[in-house]
Amino acid sequence: MTSAILFIGIILFLGQVFSSLFEKTRLPDVLPLMILGMILGPVTGLVRPEMFGEAGQIFTTMALIVVLFQSGMEFKILSLRGAIGPGFLLTTVAFGLIMLVISWLSHILLRIPQTYALMIGSIIASNSTAVITPLLAKLNISAKSKTVLFLEANITGGYSIVIALALLGVAVKGGVFSVQEVGREILLSFGIGLFLSVVAGLFWMRILNRVRSLENAVSLTFAFVLLVYSASEYTGGDGAIATLVFGVVVGNMRLIKKLWLKNIHFNTLAFNEGEKGFFEEVGFIFKTLFFVFMGISMRVGETHLVLLGLFFVLIKLLVRALCVNWCIGHATDRNDCSVMLAMCPNGLVSAVLAAMLAQQLGEKGQIIQDVIYSVIFFGVILSGLMSFRIEKGGLRWIGRLFFARHRDVAPVVAFQTSSAAAVPPAEQNQGL
Repeated sequence: MTSAILFIGIILFLGQVFSSLFEKTRLPDVLPLMILGMILGPVTGLVRPEMFGEAGQIFTTMALIVVLFQSGMEFKILSLRGAIGPGFLLTTVAFGLIMLVISWLSHILLRIPQTYALMIGSIIASNSTAVITPLLAKLNISAKSKTVLFLEANITGGYSIVIALALLGVAVKGGVFSVQEVGREILLSFGIGLFLSVVAGLFWMRILNRVRSLENAVSLTFAFVLLVYSASEYTGGDGAIATLVFGVVVGNMRLIKKLWLKNIHFNTLAFNEGEKGFFEEVGFIFKTLFFVFMGISMRVGETHLVLLGLFFVLIKLLVRALCVNWCIGHATDRNDCSVMLAMCPNGLVSAVLAAMLAQQLGEKGQIIQDVIYSVIFFGVILSGLMSFRIEKGGLRWIGRLFFARHRDVAPVVAFQTSSAAAVPPAEQNQGL
């Protein structure tokens, strides 16, 4: 027991060290955490996933709840105005094409059912705001390009969650894939989750002042998030979707009341900095522990699955290059387009969704998890390396090869030390 406590303490300490080292190394903190887990797990065999038992499944679900609520809470509805036009076009076209291509390849190469292949495609097609945001803070590109990338990551995260969980619902129930079945599953789970989360959000924001007068008030909000997730699951909805929407509601309550509930007279509040800080700390703890757990769970001995993950990352970049070229106006220069190409790593949501599939789909789910974990690992490495080279004025050949219709402007090689200067304040968050 003492060894386990010591182990957790060391990991959390290293997580903070890795996060701080990003400023100097440009290496996203999730990468050394995964490598640490791989050393402890498949490389040395000191820790095995089986040791966690059902606690591992509970931890995975809790990690999903925390990251979805925090992501929803930090997502600003007003920022969707920036997604209209090229941003929304790139988001939807890139996600759809990457999902279809990866699904088709998964179906052929892994010989898995179409429903399972589409789950892989929907997860890999998303991007991670938590990885992208700190990388963008170091790159000298236009504010418009940064906004497009930030919003794309948030929206594709939502697409991925809704579609992957709907497909999982069909697979668990033993249904055969059909557009009608998946659509029905999405409408059912999203409808129930939306109703419960909106009602819960309005209720909690209305009584928040009374809650704050109680002891350990912030933890009560966390407990209520768990209740929203559970209530949605028990009533036939999807707890993950309900948690995400609940976070969006409580994070945008004043705007929601102003835009859509102005005829209803009741007082609503918003989370203060202390409450937001609590969820940021909880999110950091779960993120740190989960990426180490992810490394422990990786089966590096399955070389063909590891290499398949790398192959899928390269395919994703290739398809994305075509989408960026034709969905982004030619007024955007080649340097910005090259950054847009590089900024597509997967992150925590993809990892947690993959772990959920492994828990519920048996050996096929384990295969899916192995592939997606490999995609996350190689995707983070390539995004970090590409962004570093682009920042230093390298990789000009990418612009000439993929973005010939865009104007060629020599990049300004400058290292920005302040993330606040690089990303608008409303967009400095760690979302999906």
